[in-house]
Amino acid sequence: MKRKIICLLFIFPLIGINYLSAQITKSHIQDMYVTYLRSEGYYPSVDSDGDVNFTAHGHRFYIDVMENDLQSFRIVLTGFIDIGGSSKRLRAFEEASYVTRTTKAVRLFITASDRIAIDSFIFIANPEDFKIHLNRMVNIIISSRSEFLERMNR
Repeated sequence: MKRKIICLLFIFPLIGINYLSAQITKSHIQDMYVTYLRSEGYYPSVDSDGDVNFTAHGHRFYIDVMENDLQSFRIVLTGFIDIGGSSKRLRAFEEASYVTRTTKAVRLFITASDRIAIDSFIFIANPEDFKIHLNRMVNIIISSRSEFLERMNR
């Protein structure tokens, strides 16, 4: 009897997650993001990849719509600065690594086109929980961008 109860305790949450995934489509997630961003005064749009784009504090962001993982939320500030060629690549990598290492929930990386991009990625219990974190994530990304640029200009 104990074994059956333990098995059920592990199986029901998995069934619940699969049920939730089956009920929420990519379109629903996009609509949820767009509706919230509009209510906050942003002007969001959905691009050809299905990501939700918006501008905050003069910077262009996108939300990575992950319909296959409803308990994840990721915002990206796309390649905001060209690192200036291979001669500056190591320095950019070192400064990006420093900012990533010293800042919570943010990652700076060099894109394939030698630009710096920043993302913030968190795990959430429910897809709607992104609302609680969005502004803080945007602010930490902008702060990280400033710190990176300051360090590169030394």
